[in-house]
Amino acid sequence: MGASVEVGPNGRILALSAAWFGDGARRRAEARRTARCVECDRALPSHRTPYCSRKCQWRFHGHYFWDSARSYVMLRDRYTCRLCGSRRRARELDVDHIVEIADGGAALEYSNLQTVCRGCHRAKTAAARSARAARGRGGPDADPMDPF
Repeated sequence: MGASVEVGPNGRILALSAAWFGDGARRRAEARRTARCVECDRALPSHRTPYCSRKCQWRFHGHYFWDSARSYVMLRDRYTCRLCGSRRRARELDVDHIVEIADGGAALEYSNLQTVCRGCHRAKTAAARSARAARGRGGPDADPMDPF
């Protein structure tokens, strides 16, 4: 990963800072200039902010920062585990990548994120690791054309 990607101690992408200061800044300036929300393209109430609402601000920041993406996804999923359906407090939930980053999933794309409880997250992660290991050993899920 490049120097513009901030990664935490557990390997999670925390911020895509170059994108925030490059593409994000350009998009925010354009939104102010056109008086349209940077996220949903609705008319802005004022030129002071490029967002029409707090929800759009969270959504936009979530494309660049993990904490914002996590907050938005939990709110979107109503603090309910997508795998077992149990509703929990935020501190008892994780936000998980549907397609693991190691398997080519997008890091901060909302369609690739889901709210899961800790138990379901552990089970899903263990299953993904064993499947990845089986592919590495040439198991039943291995791609015969893939040399790795």
